[in-house]
Amino acid sequence: MKNIKKFYKEHRVFTILMAIVIVCAILIATVLIQCFYVGNGKDKYGKRLDGVENYQISESRQSDFENNIANNDKVKSADIIITGKIIYITLTFESNVDLVEAESVALKSLEEFSEDEQKIYDFNITLKQAASENNEGFIISGSKNVNGSGLVWNNNRKVTPQPTDPNTTEKAD
Repeated sequence: MKNIKKFYKEHRVFTILMAIVIVCAILIATVLIQCFYVGNGKDKYGKRLDGVENYQISESRQSDFENNIANNDKVKSADIIITGKIIYITLTFESNVDLVEAESVALKSLEEFSEDEQKIYDFNITLKQAASENNEGFIISGSKNVNGSGLVWNNNRKVTPQPTDPNTTEKAD
């Protein structure tokens, strides 16, 4: 105890500054813990998913959707992922399908969902086709929100073959 008193008397300013730093560090740690860790057990969507429990889309219905769409001779594969109130659909098309046909297949795929489900869920549909000798291919995304009546498409981005030589600086058109 005498050593502590002696140290305090000799280094009073240093001791007071260290106490202030320690108190500040504790306060900062408490604020950070409050911001990042408290409340992590709660639902990440909050109240935004109210009502969605009445319109759950089961795993079997998702696989039926994928199979029905994939049975179309124009579609190579179909995937569906539901996250919160958003349904992500990815359709990959055969090389003989043009963009207009792909968009019509995507629009028909929305018919698999009831009007009530379309009023609850937002849809994000991605259409893909690999570039080949016969066509340029495409990657295009369309969205429909609960208030919208149809799909809104982004601009078409052509799929271009990557140069085989990584040192090539020419851009493919």
